[in-house]
Amino acid sequence: MVIFKLASATLVADTPARSAAEVAETPAASAVEADDADASSATKVDHVDASSATKVADTPALADWLILILLAIVWGASFIFIKRAVQVFEPVHMAFWRMSMATLMYLPIALSVWTRIDWKRWLPLVGVVLFGSAIPNYFFAIAQQHVNSSLAGVLNSLTPMFALFLGYAFFKKGYTSSKIAGVLMGLVGATMLIWSSSGGHFSGQLWYAGLCVFATICYAFNALIVNRYLSDQHPAGIASAAFMLTGAFFLFGLWYSGAWDAAWSHPKGSHALGYIFYLAAVGTVGGSILYFWLIQRTSPVFATSVTYLLPVMALMIGLLDGEHITALDLAGTGVILTGIYLVRS
Repeated sequence: MVIFKLASATLVADTPARSAAEVAETPAASAVEADDADASSATKVDHVDASSATKVADTPALADWLILILLAIVWGASFIFIKRAVQVFEPVHMAFWRMSMATLMYLPIALSVWTRIDWKRWLPLVGVVLFGSAIPNYFFAIAQQHVNSSLAGVLNSLTPMFALFLGYAFFKKGYTSSKIAGVLMGLVGATMLIWSSSGGHFSGQLWYAGLCVFATICYAFNALIVNRYLSDQHPAGIASAAFMLTGAFFLFGLWYSGAWDAAWSHPKGSHALGYIFYLAAVGTVGGSILYFWLIQRTSPVFATSVTYLLPVMALMIGLLDGEHITALDLAGTGVILTGIYLVRS
């Protein structure tokens, strides 16, 4: 869900900016009608205030930096919790539990924006929940039975690069030579990481690392669906409506797949449910709220810089969890971060 948030949240940030401008213009117009001299003074004051407000918005406060770091920690830690959960549950069980929990948590949000949702666009909404959550969740769950959480977290940062590639391939979006170079650098960095994690040779490890890459491709395709077919919809409405349309399937799957029984029959089932609750409540729903709030406090450009922090946090958290980080891992991460910079430039 990370990239869905990054792709759609710009819509939220634009609305308050336009509303503020409209409110500021109204008193100025009234002042002109009442007294030309006062209007001139008021205009100067408004101009100074607006300029100051712009400076404040363009200069994130210490609290904004702390929120950004917290968001990177929240999303970066998700891969550790996935690793913990799949030590107890089968990947399909973990995926159904996570999607079912998210469905129930999104229900009150969906009810609050129900009348603002265009239910006629049910097909792209279903695409959002499949490519933005269900399929990637399942792929990461399988992969993290065999690869480190730090590797999964760093490979997740490839999403912007695949969004560029798929945007050109399917939607004929433009590109530049620097963006192409960024995509190629990202692939080189990913290859370095996979080579390092497999002990210097490509074996079965390649397949599981490849699932992480396939998951990021799903995230990229999801972002393009939102941008192409749902760009005028409320971000909270998109996510919640998508889960409302598919929630019954996940709740049924929770029972039919044996995930419900597995949770209560396994001695560590309750612990695993706690990990999955974090993924659904904090990683998905809470992370979205925190991210949208940060955009409203600062700007989309500042908020999306979390993309650079995620690989770093994934490596740091993996290191704290006892995972082995090599010099090649650090070099590959650096190459990917450089590629992200070129893609976004």
